[in-house]
Amino acid sequence: MKQFLLALALVMAPVAAFTAGEIYLVPHAQSDVSGQSPGLGDLTSLQTIISDVQKKAASGNIAAASARITDFETAWDAAANGMRPLNPTAWAHVDGAADAALHALRSANPDPAKVNTTLKDLLKTLRNPSA
Repeated sequence: MKQFLLALALVMAPVAAFTAGEIYLVPHAQSDVSGQSPGLGDLTSLQTIISDVQKKAASGNIAAASARITDFETAWDAAANGMRPLNPTAWAHVDGAADAALHALRSANPDPAKVNTTLKDLLKTLRNPSA
């Protein structure tokens, strides 16, 4: 019984120390203006694509905007498996906003106001995915 308790203590001590260190010593990620987001990494390239899509849509060129958002979709899908496990909630926020923008642009008769709103929401979400 003493050996069991000693073994248990020897296993529990490092686990408790590492857990405490993780909680109290590791700084938590915060969103900043450089494009870094909590847990998802640098989203600047995706923000740039969406800004470009917004410009094309605002000029009335929905076809070009729809084509350009494919670049976003491809990059987002390629990064999904790496990003989703890091921060599933933030990833889901961006994914939902992306789906809305894609749907608005690719509808049979895109409504320019809805396209503008969904792209604005997507860019806002990319800048702060945890909100």
